[in-house]
This record gives sequence, structure tokens and C-alpha cells, in this order.
Amino acid sequence: MTDYHDSDWEIIAGKLHNELNNDEEAAFSQLMTNNPGLSEFIKTQQIHDDLINSGFISENEKTKSWAKVEKGIKTYHLQGMMMVMKYAAIIVVAFIAGNLLKLNNLNVNETRYSEITVPFGQMSQLTLSDGTKVWLNSGTTLRYPEQFAENSRSVTINGEAYFSVAKIPSKPFTVNTSDMKVEVLGTSFNLVAYKEDAATSVTLVEGKIAVQNVDGKTIALLNPGQMATKNKNEANLKIQNVVTAFYSAWIEGKIFFDDEPLDQIAVKLERWFNVEITFSNEHLKSLRFTGTILRNKPVDQIMQALELLSPIRFKHQINTTGKDKITIYKRT
Repeated sequence: MTDYHDSDWEIIAGKLHNELNNDEEAAFSQLMTNNPGLSEFIKTQQIHDDLINSGFISENEKTKSWAKVEKGIKTYHLQGMMMVMKYAAIIVVAFIAGNLLKLNNLNVNETRYSEITVPFGQMSQLTLSDGTKVWLNSGTTLRYPEQFAENSRSVTINGEAYFSVAKIPSKPFTVNTSDMKVEVLGTSFNLVAYKEDAATSVTLVEGKIAVQNVDGKTIALLNPGQMATKNKNEANLKIQNVVTAFYSAWIEGKIFFDDEPLDQIAVKLERWFNVEITFSNEHLKSLRFTGTILRNKPVDQIMQALELLSPIRFKHQINTTGKDKITIYKRT
């Protein structure tokens, strides 16, 4: 076996990658003249060409391929090991470079997701890639793909949102929450699914929706004017007929309360105005209200209106470094 020096292998590798200057090209020609049976270069050239023309190798196939390489290497005598390692250096460089390019091309086709979180005290509206319009209430997070899959449309929400879904019969639209799923083809509905709330509810304005459990099994079909509510500690849904305006008018800046307890109203006010509300008396939480609030009014005006309608008073403490605090007291 011919004993090649390191400089010889550097020349062979340079020739393989078209990196030789004029002097090195002359040295390579001399090397070929002195060694007409330079089969190692021919083998290396074949390996290089095969790597260029090869397709992407799966993880399973990579394991099998390396197992074969290891088995083949073990058949060489110790005296040839240094030459084998020189081949390996050339092969690994070509293998890594080729497959990095293939992996980069594959990433182009992967689904890319976006996520939007609406701060407390604000609202947001966006249009998804399929034309579906979504209104997001305060403290809501929506995760959605930049482009939907070929046969389905799926988003995930934590919070409250109003959906006006673009109708595409071949691509159902699914909204995922921590407690239920809602599947539609083309319709409008309001969904309240804050993780910290005791219940999740969906109100259908128009069209038809299927309410599913987290495993995708349909547990109810809703018609317009119906609301389905699921307490997080219960398996069954509660379905009732409602006035849908009470549950969708918030996107126009109008807030309706329909015989709603004050503690639930307080939770909504905290989100809408980015304040913290506490009660000095637990009994005050059960006071119930029906009425309309304009969202663009200051929170103090809303609290003053509640004072006129019930035996309460409030104290507003301004906090320059965090949320303002509102304490509700019993009127004496």
C-alpha cells in the first residue's frame, strides 16, 4: 500500500472541492503521474458524487447507515486506520454540508405559528389568513398558524373572543380551549374561556356549531340564540336560550349585564380597565345587576353608577407603579 503524506491528502481534498491554485494543480497532476493506480481518489470522488445526488436521510436510515459504516471500518487492519480517518473527514464534511441544505429547505414547509396577547384594559381585532375575523377582549391570548393546513383550520385561545368565521365547507374551523373545543364551518359566535374562570361558555349568534370535549368528541350541537356553559369541575354542559346581544356587544364597546352578580362584574371590570377590585364584605359579592355600560367611560363613572343602584360605596387608590386598586364597601 502506498504511504501518502498529509500534504498529499490535502491536495486530494482540495481537488475534490475545486479549491486548488495553479501550483497545487501541478502537484496533483504529479501525484497522479507517480501513482496511476490512485484508486483512493477515485473512490472518494464517487462517494462525494453520491452524497450530492442523495436525498434526505431519515433518522432511522441514518442509524442503519452508520451501523454499516462502523462494521466496515472494523474490517480494516490497524495500519490502514489513519487513511480511513482521512476519508472520514472528507465524507463527514460533505455529509454535513449537504444535509444542512436539505434540512433548511424542509423547514420552509413547516407550519409556523403566531401568538397575540391583548393586555388588560385593551381590545384587539385581526383577520386570519382564511378571511376569518376575530375580536379579542382584554387579557386574551390567541395562537394561530400563519397559514392553515390543507384540510383543516385550528386555533387555540385563552380568554374571550368573538369569531366571524369564513365559510369553507372543505375546511372545518376549530377553536381549542383548555376545557372544550368548538367546531364550525362558517358562523359567528362568542367564546369565553379564561383559564382562571370557573366555567367556559360559547354563545352562537348565527350558523351552527358543534361543542366537543378536549378529545374531539361532539357533546352538543348549538343553534343560533343558544349558549353552552361548562363548569370546569363538571362533565355535563348547560345549554340555555339567551339574548345574544348581551354576549357580543362588547366588540362595539357596549357591556350588558343581565342579572349578574357583582363579583363577576368586578372580574370583567378588572380586565377591561386593568384595575384590581377587592370587597370589604363578602356579602356584597352576591348583589346582582342588570344594565349597560359604555366601555369608553372612566372606571370611576361606572363605579358611581353602581353606587346609585345598590348599597355600596367604593374607594379608588391610584398606583403609579402598578394596577390601580378599587375597594368596594358596604354603604353605612
